[in-house]
Amino acid sequence: MRRDVVRGDAQPNRDPSDETFVIEESPGYLANYLARAFARALAEAMAPHGVSVAQWAVLMFLWEEDGPSQTELSRRVAIENATMVRTIDRMERDNLVRRQRDTRDRRLVHVCLTDEGRALRDVLVPLAVAVNERAMSNLTTVERDRARELMRTMSATLTSAPVDPNNKER
Repeated sequence: MRRDVVRGDAQPNRDPSDETFVIEESPGYLANYLARAFARALAEAMAPHGVSVAQWAVLMFLWEEDGPSQTELSRRVAIENATMVRTIDRMERDNLVRRQRDTRDRRLVHVCLTDEGRALRDVLVPLAVAVNERAMSNLTTVERDRARELMRTMSATLTSAPVDPNNKER
């Protein structure tokens, strides 16, 4: 079945039962747009501290558990190994982390926080909390809880099974 693709403002009086794919109504588009908006706001808040959004993601997991292997950290942050290597290179250059070879298995490289990287926690976490609060500020407590629940459900659905374009249920 062929579907037309349009912008929402192109068909202001569109019949909701129409099979047209409206870009701004796509959950994927909305999630991507929201993620980019969060990233921009977070980048702006953290820029004075010299930390990028990619570095923030790594720091969050290191603050939770210091010293995972580089491979494990890549898996947790959900970025490619090569991207993780470049991110850690920059963080090492900025004295936020250090690499440490495993004493039992020299192939493993652990990523450990420096004192400087550890100290950023008390500076950066409140900034991230403020960005999250700003994003949810127009929602009630019930809407906030529901939004988190819906995002977790959609994430779990998409990561648990391959997408079937012919499935019209739900």
